[in-house]
Amino acid sequence: MNCKIKISTTQTDYKGKSIFDRAADELMITESFSTGDNGETIETTLFGTLEIQGDEVSLKYEEEGEGMSGVFTEVKFTKGSLNEISIVRTGALDAFMYFEGGKRHISVYNTGVMPFEICIYSKSVDNRILENGYLEIVYLVEIKGACAQKTLFKMEIEKV
Repeated sequence: MNCKIKISTTQTDYKGKSIFDRAADELMITESFSTGDNGETIETTLFGTLEIQGDEVSLKYEEEGEGMSGVFTEVKFTKGSLNEISIVRTGALDAFMYFEGGKRHISVYNTGVMPFEICIYSKSVDNRILENGYLEIVYLVEIKGACAQKTLFKMEIEKV
């Protein structure tokens, strides 16, 4: 099915210690991700396809914007595990990011210049893509040695 995809990403510096060296159960994200946050918000509207094959769900689209030309993204999950989302980027950069509510995962983000190991701690995954076309992920992301970013990722999908 062809669809229109609205994405909103808000990132704010996280004033905590490195999340690489801490156990996931020690992490507490208590700051809100309200509209009043002083973070940077990027909003975009793209067009892509939503495919459902058995229990596998896949949303594919081409990225737009500065530094994202030639990057293709696929958001994947299974119907039985709505709390687990993977985002795979290919093309001018390669990345595999895995989001699972309340869990921490380490991934590699390859910019084409050099790869970076990133740590992602997902506070929550609200996946209602099949119900009403909505996805929200709240997470911390850190490149080892750099300031962590708390991120609010929202996606709305509508059939075209």
